[in-house]
Parts: sequence; structure tokens; C-alpha cells
Amino acid sequence: MLIILSHSPTVSDYDSLIEIAKKAVEKGEKVAILHVQDSCIATTMGEYFEELAENKIDAYVLRADCEARGLLEKVGRDVKIIDYKEWVKLVMDKHGTIVSWT
Repeated sequence: MLIILSHSPTVSDYDSLIEIAKKAVEKGEKVAILHVQDSCIATTMGEYFEELAENKIDAYVLRADCEARGLLEKVGRDVKIIDYKEWVKLVMDKHGTIVSWT
């Protein structure tokens, strides 16, 4: 499952998102969250990306959106920074289910 997240942590229910992702992982599903637009902010928050890593949830962030917000240097160590081509690969080759979380 690839979850595409676009809203910042201040306006979206990240707790519910993480709970759903954790349950999917518990059932044996490979789960990843791609952060785009304002959700890039979350990839700079240590507690957030550490919780993803602890629960075996892969974290990705779109380079262009981080650069646009001046956050590229602040992205957490366990977050994979990707470009648009890599986003397409995630959707087409690595995940069968795509969820857009708003």
C-alpha cells in the first residue's frame, strides 16, 4: 500500500493515518507513505518519522516540494528523498494499492 499524503500535520489526522498503516503492516502488507506538498513538513519532525521507522512503514518525500519549502536539509535520516520518476516507479512497480490521504 502506498499512501500519498499532501496536507501538513496541522490540518490532517496523522494519528489515524499511522494507526491504519500499522494495522496493514501487522497483517503483513508492505506500507509506504509518500509526502508531497505541505506534508513535507512532517518529514522534518523526529518523533513522526521515527514512529514510521519503528513500525516498518517506509517514508518518502518529494524532493521538489521540499526544495520549494526550504526543507531539504531538515528531512529526517530515515526518509527517502525521491524525484518524480521515482514516484512513478513507486506507483507502477512497487505498490498495488494507492491511497490518497487528505
